[in-house]
Amino acid sequence: MQSGAVILYRERGRLALGVVLKIITTGKAPIEIMGADNKKLTLPRDRILFDCRSTIPRDLSPMDRKKHFTEMQTQISAYAQAIDLKELWELLEAETATIFSWQELAEFVVSSEDPLATVGALEALLNQTLYFKEKQAGFFSPRDAQSIEESLRQQRIEREKARAQQDFLTRIETQLTEATAAQPRSEHTQFLSLLQGLALYGDGYVKRPQALQLLNSISFQGKGHPWDVAFQLLVKLGIWRQDEELSILRYHIPIRFSEEALQASNNLPAFNPDAADCGDLEDLTGLDTFTIDDVDTAEIDDALSLSEQDGKLLIGVHIADAGYCVPPRSILDKSALARGTTVYLPSGNFPMLPPAVSQERASLVAGQLRPALSFFIHVDEAGQLHPERITRSIIRVTQRLSYDEVDAILKDESTQPYRATLQQLASLAQKRNTQRIVQGAIVINGAEVKVKVVDGAITTTLLNSDSPARGLVSECMIMANETAARYCYEQHVPALLIGQPPPDDTVPDKADFPTQRVYVHAARRLMNPSQIGTTPEAHAALGLELYTQVTSPLRRYLDLQMHHQLKHHLQHGKPLFDEGQLQIVAASAQAASTDARRCERESTRFWLLKFLEAQKGQIVSGQVVRERHRRLFVELDETLLVVPLNNAQSLPLGTPVRLSIHQVDARRDAINLRLVEA
Repeated sequence: MQSGAVILYRERGRLALGVVLKIITTGKAPIEIMGADNKKLTLPRDRILFDCRSTIPRDLSPMDRKKHFTEMQTQISAYAQAIDLKELWELLEAETATIFSWQELAEFVVSSEDPLATVGALEALLNQTLYFKEKQAGFFSPRDAQSIEESLRQQRIEREKARAQQDFLTRIETQLTEATAAQPRSEHTQFLSLLQGLALYGDGYVKRPQALQLLNSISFQGKGHPWDVAFQLLVKLGIWRQDEELSILRYHIPIRFSEEALQASNNLPAFNPDAADCGDLEDLTGLDTFTIDDVDTAEIDDALSLSEQDGKLLIGVHIADAGYCVPPRSILDKSALARGTTVYLPSGNFPMLPPAVSQERASLVAGQLRPALSFFIHVDEAGQLHPERITRSIIRVTQRLSYDEVDAILKDESTQPYRATLQQLASLAQKRNTQRIVQGAIVINGAEVKVKVVDGAITTTLLNSDSPARGLVSECMIMANETAARYCYEQHVPALLIGQPPPDDTVPDKADFPTQRVYVHAARRLMNPSQIGTTPEAHAALGLELYTQVTSPLRRYLDLQMHHQLKHHLQHGKPLFDEGQLQIVAASAQAASTDARRCERESTRFWLLKFLEAQKGQIVSGQVVRERHRRLFVELDETLLVVPLNNAQSLPLGTPVRLSIHQVDARRDAINLRLVEA
């Protein structure tokens, strides 16, 4: 090797050419070279792979030197492409050696006297890795036939995917150019899924790099973040609507029942009280039972009664026996487990059970015989709870009432039907509520907003948190749930128990806050989430030592399972499920239920923002309910949305304000309000 000699070395794993500038013949001194990029560097001798046996004049200009290297590299690449490594691999199958130096392999395939042909063999080995693997620097081993076949299979898959992607892009460009909508082909689903995933999850999408690469390959100009552009593209293509409910897709809410589940529900026979499996049901059809729900409630799962026994008033809480129609491990049971709960959205509801079950066969429809699980409870003058009995029963609801009707009856002084019964129930419920507060219950009665979307029209209704009817029903359900929990505890029946740790800080007294709304927001932030398990835990918010949920089996899977457990013990004297089985069920159903609640919150907020979009420029009222980091938050009166108030002077909590709607973008969850008057 001499000054001016062209040599081959590796730079960051890649082959590179250079010319020797200075060489020291003593010891292992490094060699100074000039790279193809005309930069000087010093290399240890063991970095030199090959002497190309050619020279470059020292006085060659940088441009000419670079041109010379480029021509040499072109020759090397041509030699590399001409080498058939498959043929070499087949030739070496009979060899006993398992590892070869690159020079040894080059001797098998290079016939030319040109040294660059030898370099071409090394480039082929490094770039074409199908048949040989570099075990260590400069030494290669033939791959086994199985791994080669698997690699070829993967290459075929990648080629097919690339072909399908190009076909997808061509089809998309045609649709955009011609402004037409077309059903996506099955082979294009994977690419649409990438765009949908980006639109749904944004920066947190696990396949974000692939989705961005695909989006950038499409000549579509949108506005905003890439996920906004992806959404706009999907709308343009007719895949999604402008008002698409992304929360449904984001949380994988099932919107259709399987054919098997629908068939099973439609094939259910009408309830027959004379059937063999109804022989031990207690006939309570003589009781005057009634339901209290919203006017549009379709899943009616609870009814009330008030009767006298041995001089004591007994509150009857009668819960629809959904388990009668949905046996454990049946098709309908598995379908309900997958859903976990009924999902209530402004644009419509997605029931846990098919409507034939939840709204017909098992629903407590007035005038119809229905199986039920009945809880009889006595509340004494001090508000103490005395569970009397739980029984599997048959009931016939006498009357369906709405919350508004019950509120009107309780306020009216005339002798209307059910007035005396409702007044007594309301009195007993209030006594029990007062006693729970004495026991430590934390009462946070905040208003709620109900949003409905019908044919694109959005309506909002504020639900009165002080409604006597809602308070009555809520307290009766709490009593039934506590009764079920006590029964399981006393009878040593494994149960899904609900506990809630106490607040991290003491909840201040209402009197310490300027308004009820400010108190509600402050108190809610202090509360810890409830927990479901099989170990008894106190429920801080309710002021109870034991609690479960059994009152909504038509729309909560955990309640349905507790029905099975209670009924089996009442009938056979032993539980149906052990603790381990309940814990597995709880984990699965709770995950689905958590997603459902998040979906409901996001969907409600989206439609409320859409409601405000139509009021841009108008004035809305609200109240300052929170301050954080010197930033005010206002709860709007009509929608109960809590929004930040930017660039506003400091205002006391509870201050009524009037705001101008400056800008709203429901899709991007953005709203900008400006203070008009405080």
